[in-house]
Amino acid sequence: MPSSSQLSSKQAHALFDILTSHVTLKEIENLKLSETITTFGPPLQPSQKIESSSPLLRILLQSFVLDLPGFRNISQHFWTDSIRPLASALDDANLSESYDKGSVGIRRTLSTATASIVESVARGRLGGYPKQAPREDADYDQTNPDDIVRAWDDFLQRIIYGDLLDRMFVKAAETDKLADHEPVVQAAHQYALIIFASLLHHNLIVSPRGQSMISLLNRVHRLTPYFLVKQTLRVGNAASMLNGMTQLLLAKLNLSTVTSWFGGQTSDSGMNLLQQIISQVLSAEITELRKRVKSIELSHDCPNKSQLELLRQYASKPADEQSKLRSSSQTQPSSIVATILSSQPPISTPTHTLALDYLSLHLAIRDREKIIQTLCHHVPDLLTTSIRELVKVYDPIIRALHNAVDLGAGVTDLQSFLDDLIALSLVEKDKAGKAAKVPTVQDFVHLLQKHQGSSHVFIHQALKNGKELSKWYHEYAVHAIAQYKQQTPSPHQQQEGTAAGDFTIFLNALIASLPTESRETILSDLNQHARFLTSLSQRSKREMSTTVQSSLSPSPLPNNKEEKEHGNPGMFLYKWQHFIDQTPITPGASNGPPRTGKSDSVRDATAVDVEGEKPVVRQLEVGVEEKE
Repeated sequence: MPSSSQLSSKQAHALFDILTSHVTLKEIENLKLSETITTFGPPLQPSQKIESSSPLLRILLQSFVLDLPGFRNISQHFWTDSIRPLASALDDANLSESYDKGSVGIRRTLSTATASIVESVARGRLGGYPKQAPREDADYDQTNPDDIVRAWDDFLQRIIYGDLLDRMFVKAAETDKLADHEPVVQAAHQYALIIFASLLHHNLIVSPRGQSMISLLNRVHRLTPYFLVKQTLRVGNAASMLNGMTQLLLAKLNLSTVTSWFGGQTSDSGMNLLQQIISQVLSAEITELRKRVKSIELSHDCPNKSQLELLRQYASKPADEQSKLRSSSQTQPSSIVATILSSQPPISTPTHTLALDYLSLHLAIRDREKIIQTLCHHVPDLLTTSIRELVKVYDPIIRALHNAVDLGAGVTDLQSFLDDLIALSLVEKDKAGKAAKVPTVQDFVHLLQKHQGSSHVFIHQALKNGKELSKWYHEYAVHAIAQYKQQTPSPHQQQEGTAAGDFTIFLNALIASLPTESRETILSDLNQHARFLTSLSQRSKREMSTTVQSSLSPSPLPNNKEEKEHGNPGMFLYKWQHFIDQTPITPGASNGPPRTGKSDSVRDATAVDVEGEKPVVRQLEVGVEEKE
């Protein structure tokens, strides 16, 4: 029994979870602030003496990204002259906040999704993966959910503390058949496939922003010139292929392109193919949003002209002025619309609803205009410069990959996968205007199983025919996996309570430094959070069991009520949903407390697409309540 100043296994794990969750989300959110970029530290700043504004993200960047093949050869000026100015330009664009729009934006959705994954990586990097007694020569039944979960843990144990990684590289170079790999690899592959399917389903179907994101992907997909890309990749000479791809994607069509052939100076004016795709997709959305603005202006309950002008002006105000009005809205409490129009006569409820929609639309339009301006029309062209620099440092890897793999066939496989993914994810309406069929996790499992062979062939060809590639990425994999080894044995290594590994000693010291009264309160809270994590783990296992059993069907299951009621496996998805549910949102009426991302009215507003269409997918509740 631990003393009152020492954390139990579950208490240490709970505190580790709370701290990493909070710090990860905060650091990712703060990337929108220009001061975060200017004080990030290396590699964005050459000086090692800067106190980093994002210490956790910096640790992960240095541990896993900067040692990637290719990235390890990037010069310092790439970070200081390309990435830092580009990040600062995006921060200076002052993209809108979910609070002001009355809905959870795509930026918030993606940032919280990233945080839910990065926090798990952070815990592994800081605390290490708990070492267990090896279970050699175990047999795994891939129709048994418990075996699949057990296989994933065994897989990680053998990868981190054994020599399974070496054997996997050797076997993947020999064959492209998953069935030829060891049983633990096959079962772990099934686990990873189900978790990835769960992520896709949650992001594209369960999330209120899902249909908007898949529509955006569809528009980009339709504009991508796959035929030209594949023809260029099939050029035999690697140098000619690389030059052709660079010209196809990055060459700008303007007068400077012609004059440069005759010795003239090049210019950043005009747009290349990537920028044209970005501009066309976002400009099409701006057109639809402006149609909705016009519709509001013609409606009966529309605010008067002076009120509309104030709302339009707010969308273009500097970040500090918007922040003051937002803080005032939260403390009064009143809606952001009422705060902006505080100098005007009170407005009716229908007018307030239209005013909030009007503000949200103008914020959405300005966001897209600023993204186009920053990525497509910025002088100097930071996006193109960054990509060109990456192409230079990745030149040896691209050449080796071109010689080892049929890249044209790989693009064909990718195009086929995206075709099927979009066709599955776009929910069509029936004659009654309701969803004809809502895709399930099992549908996405079947989709990934259908296309997994393409990735296996790609990996096999790269490792078999590209000896240098295999060496480079094997060395990196060994380095990355070493980050998860626990350096000090933990007395709390149990199957259900993994404590905090190497970080436990710091947490115990932190708790011991607290006054007795505060310590007892915090320990009580940690016990409660430990129970919360246990409930998440149990729920994830139940959903894994349901998904495994359902995925055994050779075809997607009927779209019945029982199928729609269960959620998705993966604890990080519940954490992600919790982050979204806690997002503060402006009140829906003139006065009242702020809403959150979990409010029904917020979820409904979030699901409305750029054309103003109401969602046809019945949003599923996936969060787990944590008692206060």
